[in-house]
Amino acid sequence: MKLNPLFLSLVFTQVVCAEGQFTDVPFDQLMDVQVTSITKMPMSINKSPVTAYVISQDEISRKGYRFLTDILKNIPDIHLANLASTEKAGVEIYIRGIFANDKITLLIDGNKIKAPTGEPTAFYHAMPLLDVKQVEISLGSSSSIYGADAMLGTINIVTQSGNDLNGIKIKATGATRDTAEVQVAAGKKINEDINVSLSGSFHNSAQENLSQNYPEIYGKTPVDLTEQNHNIHFKANYKDLTLSYYRIHNNANTSLSFNPAPPISYDYSGKAFFETVNQMANATYNWDINPFWQAKTSLSYESTELADGSSYRAWGASAPISWHGDAMRFNETVAYLKGNVNWLTGVELSFMHSQPKNSADASSLIKHTDYQNYAVFSQLNYDLTETLVLNGSLRMDSDSRYDPDFNPRLGFSWQALNDLRFFGAWGTSYLAPSPYLIYETWNTPQDPIFHRANLGLKPERLETYELGLNAQPFKNNAFKLSGFYNVGTDIIRVVNNVFTGKPNTNDNLATIKTYGFQVGESQNFENGISADVNYVYTLGRQDAEKLNKMVDVTNVPKHMIKSNLLYSLDKFTFRFTGRWFDDVDSHESNVIYKGKSAHGVTIFDSNVHYALPLNSAEFSFDLGVNNVFDTKYYTVNLNDSFATIPLPDGSALSGGLPRLPQETRRVYFTVGLSY
Repeated sequence: MKLNPLFLSLVFTQVVCAEGQFTDVPFDQLMDVQVTSITKMPMSINKSPVTAYVISQDEISRKGYRFLTDILKNIPDIHLANLASTEKAGVEIYIRGIFANDKITLLIDGNKIKAPTGEPTAFYHAMPLLDVKQVEISLGSSSSIYGADAMLGTINIVTQSGNDLNGIKIKATGATRDTAEVQVAAGKKINEDINVSLSGSFHNSAQENLSQNYPEIYGKTPVDLTEQNHNIHFKANYKDLTLSYYRIHNNANTSLSFNPAPPISYDYSGKAFFETVNQMANATYNWDINPFWQAKTSLSYESTELADGSSYRAWGASAPISWHGDAMRFNETVAYLKGNVNWLTGVELSFMHSQPKNSADASSLIKHTDYQNYAVFSQLNYDLTETLVLNGSLRMDSDSRYDPDFNPRLGFSWQALNDLRFFGAWGTSYLAPSPYLIYETWNTPQDPIFHRANLGLKPERLETYELGLNAQPFKNNAFKLSGFYNVGTDIIRVVNNVFTGKPNTNDNLATIKTYGFQVGESQNFENGISADVNYVYTLGRQDAEKLNKMVDVTNVPKHMIKSNLLYSLDKFTFRFTGRWFDDVDSHESNVIYKGKSAHGVTIFDSNVHYALPLNSAEFSFDLGVNNVFDTKYYTVNLNDSFATIPLPDGSALSGGLPRLPQETRRVYFTVGLSY
C-alpha cells in the first residue's frame, strides 16, 4: 500500500475499535477525506494547493469544542483577540498578520451567511457545533471562486443531514460567570427520498468580571458585559432538492461598557450594546446529467440587521445606529468530473439592498442603496501526471458601482516522493466597500459635520503567495513547512481631520505587506497518545500612503506557538492545549507602549471528555477549563484619539484603553445525550 505523507491538519485522526482502544486510520484513507469549499468541487485534501484544515464531528466531540472560535483559536495561522475595543464587538480574528473579520467568506453547507452588504459581523464566537459534520478551513485568496470578501480564505461549516443525525442530540452546559447554554439537534430519515433535521441553541453569560479580575484599572466599579445569543437551523432533503434556513441572533455589550468616552458621561453600566441578526435561506437542486456531467442550481436570501439602539464608539463619541442589508443570489454551476480532468464553470447573480432602519440614521449623509453584482467563474483541476495536480480558477465580478474585477488563482500539488508532497498557490482577491463604510457616521447623526460620505471608495485588494511541503520522515510522524507573502492595497482607513476642522471620512489609505512561515510536527505515540506543535513567524509593514508613513503591523504577534496533547483511554479523552505568543507591535500613539512591541503570554486550556454508550443511547460528559492558570493578560490596542478619559482608579488615559484585558479562567461542565 502506498503511504500518503500528509496528515490531516497535522493532527492524527483516530477511530475507536470495538474494544474501545484507539487505532490509526490508514494514511490512504485519511487522505481520502473530501472537502468541497477549496474548489467548489469534491477533492481529497492531499491535493489542495493551499493550506487547509478539516475538523470532524468526532474531533469536535472528543475535544469538547462548543463554538466555532474554539476551533479557530487552535488553528496555527490564526490569532484571536477577545473583548475587542471596536464598535463591532465580539472577537477579532487575524490571519497571517491581517485583520480578517470582514475578509473571510463564512459558509453554511456552501452558502454564505455573513452580512451581505458589509455590516459588521460579530457572531463568529456564537456559532454552535452540535449538528456540524465537519468544518473546512482554507487559507489564501479565494475571490477566484467566491468573489468579494474571500480575501484571506473561507470557513465552510458542513452540517449533518437528518439521515446523519438519525435521532436526538442534546448538550447542556453550565459555566462560571453565570454562563448557561443549551444546544439541541434532531434529525430523521423519513423514507428513501426525504430526511429532515432541526437544531437550535441558546447561550447567556455575564462574561468577564473586569472589576474583580483587573482591579488596577477598574477598581470596584461594576462593568456589565452581558451577552446573549441563540440560533436555529432547519434543513430538509427531498431527493436532489435541499431546503435550508439558518438564523443567528447575537446581543453583546460593546467596548462602551468598559472603554467609555464622551458624551455618555463615562458610563460603565453596559447600556451600550451591539445586537445583530443574521439569517440565510437557501434552495439547492443537484442535477446528475450523466455519470460525468453534473449541475447545481441555487437560490438564496441573506440578511443582516443591526437592532435599533445598537451603539458604538469612535473618535471620542458614541451614537445609536441601526442598519438593514439583504441580498438575493442566484447561482448556477456545471461540472465535468472524469478521471484526471475536473472542470467547473458557473454564473452568480446578486441583488443587494442596504439602508438605515430608523429616522435618526436617515440623514442626508446616510442613504439606502441598491446595487447588483454579476459574476462568471471557471475552474480546472487537472492531474497532469499521477503525482502532479494543477489547479487554475478565474472569476469576473461586475459590480454596478465599479468596473469589472478579475481575480485568478493558480496552484499545484506535487507528490514528489511517497513521503513528500509540495504544494503552492498564487492568487488575487478583493473586498468591495460596503454601504455601511461609505455612509458610516463616526460621530453622532445629529451632528453630521464631523463625518462625510465617500462615494469614491474603491475595493480593497490582496495578492497572496504560498509555498509549502508535507513530509512523513518517520513512522507515525508528520512534518509541515510553509511560507506566505501577502500584499494588500487600497486598504480602507478613517481620515481623522478633527484637528484641521474638516469632516472625517473613510478612504483607501493604506498598503499592507505581511510575510512569514509556519513549521509544524505531529506525532502519534502508542497507548492512545498523540501530540502536535506548530510555530508561526509573522512580520509586516503597513504604509498609510496619504500620510506618507510606514509603520509596523499592529496587534499581531511576531512569534506564535500552538500545541496540543491528546490522550485517549477507553471511554475517556483528555485534551491539553497551549498557546504562546510574543512580540506584538503597538501603534506609535499608544500611551503605554508608544510604538514599541509588547510581550505576550502563554495560555493553557484543557478538557476531559467521557462517553458512555447505553443501549441505543450515549451519554457524554465534558469538564473543561479555559485559561487553566488564570493568567491576567492584555492585547495591545490602537490608541490615537485626542480625548482624555478618566478611569475608575482615578487615573486618565488619552483616547481610551491602550491595552485590552483578555478573558481569565472559565470552568464549564457539559452533559450530553444522543439517542
